Amino acid sequence: MDTGVEVVIVHHRTPGPLRATLERLSAHAPTVPVTVVDTALDAGVVADLAPAHPRLAWRPAANHSYAHAVNAGLKATTSPLVVVMNADVLVGPDTIADLCTAFADPRVALAGPVPRTPAGRIQDQGLPYLLHHARLRWRSRRATGRRPPASVPVPWLAGCLLVARRTAIDRIGGMDGRLRFYNEDLEWGLRARAAGWRCVLVATDVVHLGGAATPADGRFLIEGLRGGYALTRRTAGPPLRWAHRWLVAGAAAFAARLARDPRRRAAWAEVARRFAHDDLDDAPFGDTLSDGISPPRRDPAGR
Repeated sequence: MDTGVEVVIVHHRTPGPLRATLERLSAHAPTVPVTVVDTALDAGVVADLAPAHPRLAWRPAANHSYAHAVNAGLKATTSPLVVVMNADVLVGPDTIADLCTAFADPRVALAGPVPRTPAGRIQDQGLPYLLHHARLRWRSRRATGRRPPASVPVPWLAGCLLVARRTAIDRIGGMDGRLRFYNEDLEWGLRARAAGWRCVLVATDVVHLGGAATPADGRFLIEGLRGGYALTRRTAGPPLRWAHRWLVAGAAAFAARLARDPRRRAAWAEVARRFAHDDLDDAPFGDTLSDGISPPRRDPAGR
């Protein structure tokens, strides 16, 4: 494997999936340096994984946002290409090599794989992304047996795993830490394209276990919708911004009336209030995403 690439894994209290992720990387990309940016660094986890992964580097970071952790990883590495990924993504034998081939095109800033669920289905990322997958499958059928793998340009890439060109990131900046959870990958891709770069989806698969470290807390619902509107506010004109805000406000008010869980009902009510009053500048979190959330208990197997 080319030494011009490094891997950054963002980890938060999911040692079981992290172990599986590292095992796949060790098997399929054994010479690629790996740094774990850990937003709740646990000396016991480090000691537990050290025998099998003695070259693994660890970097603590505040649990401020996924974007903050990714940016810390970018600062901790120096290679021309950096793979940034969640701690619950399983690569295949050719994943990293396939993705790196996309950078033969000097216009490419970001490249990503096709994320699949453990059951093998393409991960749901909305209708537009399904259309991109369909284009990729068609192009792959035409190029059966050829290398490098087929790819298609896309507006954005799923943040569970993507490869970034350092020279591009030096120009456009890292992920936007004002988006505390969700939408940061979407914003990064749109910003890269606005600056004249390309994002490409490559015909190589990964398995994304998905959501292992996301608590069932209403603030994550609020932040996801707030971040989506932040992108509309940056990229769309007044009519679309107005329509987006009031559609969400109305839908949230309706959902609040229907919700049976008091916590979910309160979250939807807060969404309705924020959107109705255009109170959308601030995230619903404190200094960290962990404020007010009890850490999950870990069983002896590390799951």
